[in-house]
Amino acid sequence: MSAVAEPAWDAKRIFRTLLLALLGWWTLRLAAKATGWVFVDFANLPFHEAGHVFLAPFGHILHVLGGTLFQVGIPALLIWYFLARRGDAFAAACCLWWVGENLINVSIYMADARDLMLPLVGGGEHDWNELFFRFGVLDEPSVHAIAAGTRAAGVVLMLLGLAWAVTFVLPRRTRSDLVLRLAGVAPRAVRLLQG
Repeated sequence: MSAVAEPAWDAKRIFRTLLLALLGWWTLRLAAKATGWVFVDFANLPFHEAGHVFLAPFGHILHVLGGTLFQVGIPALLIWYFLARRGDAFAAACCLWWVGENLINVSIYMADARDLMLPLVGGGEHDWNELFFRFGVLDEPSVHAIAAGTRAAGVVLMLLGLAWAVTFVLPRRTRSDLVLRLAGVAPRAVRLLQG
């Protein structure tokens, strides 16, 4: 009896490849500063605003910082959820990309801390103007350095998320070889390539 060859492309792999092409395109546009918006910003803003609401009882600093903590923290928690609870490393890799995208979004907000040109939901105070002022780093070089560092971290995380996710659309043999090599070097990390 001969072995039945698996199809090279199934619906799941095609969907993942198309999603990665889209994420890759957005990564290039965000890294090149060609855009400051992507589709997940429709979710990012409500998470940001919810952070202010949920952390308001814990003092002014956490109230102001809460928006950024939730905006970045919810996708970070989803990485854990997809790995630990669902065993879906591809989804976790996409969430890592999302964390990076949020850091770029936050860096744009940080960079505006002196100019105060970005429109704010409901008016109100500018989170990063308030935080940078409170901690004595509202001077132009400090704002620039912190925003640039946050942006760089965002780009790195987006690229890592993409690289991780790409492993799930590699040909079966290439993927198996990669898993075997990883098992020889870091056996516990193999689960990051399963799913």
